[in-house]
Amino acid sequence: MRFEQLREEVARAERRVETRLLRAKTNWRVLGTTWREAWTPGRILVVGLVGGLLVGRARPLDKLGGLDAPGGLPLARWVQLATSLSGLVTALRARHAAESAQAAADDAGAVAEEAADTVEQAAGPEAAMGQGEAAAGPALRPASDARRRPEPPWVGEPRAAEAATELSER
Repeated sequence: MRFEQLREEVARAERRVETRLLRAKTNWRVLGTTWREAWTPGRILVVGLVGGLLVGRARPLDKLGGLDAPGGLPLARWVQLATSLSGLVTALRARHAAESAQAAADDAGAVAEEAADTVEQAAGPEAAMGQGEAAAGPALRPASDARRRPEPPWVGEPRAAEAATELSER
């Protein structure tokens, strides 16, 4: 009998924990929603202005020491260093992207040359046998120029959906 009571007590405690966990998750979700809704543009401006005023009055960089000290680097130099490093990282990324693009272009050129060789090999034996282009058929015809033609100009005003799409693509 004592064991059954302990078991029931453990089950009640587990249910209590699950209930409180569910309540905590619900409260956390409500807090997150309320927090996001509370940050209106006006409040963001007020908090930014008050925060800037407090930081300006407290001057935390003076208390750190070494940043504006005569022996250390002034704050402007730190900002200049950060800007230079940012430019360096951007230049390195651009160089890597250019190298990747060049490698892709080289690969595309090699594939195009290989395709041209394959077409020449496929057409070569047939032409040697005297069958000519008639036997080659549509496989050797050039691609249609229809896909390269520009779109026709507008005849009238576009429909509302077309106008909205045209504006969003700009």
